[in-house]
Amino acid sequence: MRQANSTIRGYLYQFNKSIFEILSADDDASITLEGIIEDIDIDSANSATTIQCKYHEDKKYQISSVAEPILEMLCHYQKSVTLNKDISYVLYAYYKENEDSVDKDAFVDHITTTNNKDILLGYYHQIYTIPDADSNILKTALKSRKTEDDKKQLLEYYKTHRSSLKLCVNIDAFWEKFKYQKAEQYDALCEKVIDKLSEVTDKQTAEALYYPNAFSRISYLSSKADVAERKITRKELLAFLAAQKSVLVTRWTLAALDKTKLLRNKKASLSAYFRLNSEIRAFIFSKKFAEENSSTIMPFVHEYIEKYYKKRQLQKPPIFIFDNCESIMNDVILGLYNYQKHVNNGIIARTFMADSFINNTGCTNQISCKMTLLDNTSTDLLEKCNVNQLFIVGNIDVSCISNNYFLEKLDIEDIKTLRYLVGLATTLED
Repeated sequence: MRQANSTIRGYLYQFNKSIFEILSADDDASITLEGIIEDIDIDSANSATTIQCKYHEDKKYQISSVAEPILEMLCHYQKSVTLNKDISYVLYAYYKENEDSVDKDAFVDHITTTNNKDILLGYYHQIYTIPDADSNILKTALKSRKTEDDKKQLLEYYKTHRSSLKLCVNIDAFWEKFKYQKAEQYDALCEKVIDKLSEVTDKQTAEALYYPNAFSRISYLSSKADVAERKITRKELLAFLAAQKSVLVTRWTLAALDKTKLLRNKKASLSAYFRLNSEIRAFIFSKKFAEENSSTIMPFVHEYIEKYYKKRQLQKPPIFIFDNCESIMNDVILGLYNYQKHVNNGIIARTFMADSFINNTGCTNQISCKMTLLDNTSTDLLEKCNVNQLFIVGNIDVSCISNNYFLEKLDIEDIKTLRYLVGLATTLED
């Protein structure tokens, strides 16, 4: 795996654990990624389990490192009891020097004597009974946003009254529902995931295709804002994997896997599409991709036209679509004009006219490409332009799915990678 900072590596580890849990679940068990309770919430017909992942390659286990996530689970447990919900809690954690279990007495001693401000301010009002006489303290503690004076008042109160406050949580009962699971090192977990995938396909397919695409799917779902969209079942994941014919390229798969190998395989799978002379190809550039590559996107478009639209009797003019960055698009149009390459942007009297864009009316017969903004684009427009291949470049959600053209999402960050994938460069260094 490529080197990544500890935060990114933690996410990558969590995605791997999520894939493993999904593959280990019953076909119809519902798994929520970045769940309401923890990182992974599993609801099956007979049980509910919530899992929080922690991955620290360079830290030793200390009770202070696990106290806060356990406290979070403890507080949720207390609420679930009042709602008659039976939930099991798992803290799945890797440390350089780890423990097999968390000592309950050490945990209790830590939370009742700690001076950690996050614990005092975030959890003490949930685990201790605040007397009615101090209702103003409870009101302050319940504020979602606390001023510095609020924090000072609470910390002083707990310092003075902690010895007289009574715990209102049943730690013994919670401990029956809690499990500390000593986690595997990153590479070992990856191998476990691939072994699980090998139960439904051959080992080579599991490692080269299913694993990166499972990673891509889970990272994509985990990013959804709506919790309903972060739910998935084992059956749904396997159906998704079976439908993919090549590796999906996303920033998470590029961070998690061998980037050079992944891109080489993707380039090989795309090469068959770029060998077809008569195909009409469209590219949609995300706003972020266009902005971060503003100085190189015009040379890319020019180079692409020079290679893939030089045989005008055989080849078709490409289409380039920009997401909400009109100034960059206009710079590209102007740059191409300086090379005597004309663009059909569908603009008639400052208005986008779809029929002009589709039929090349109102413009020169010698256009080199078509270019417009995403706001002007729809599946219907692309189909009427007889698009055969659509490439979505960058991290953007676009609803342009159609059975009438091939669609490939390339969640990449730079023009150099795009040039390599579409056959304008033989290596990533070119």
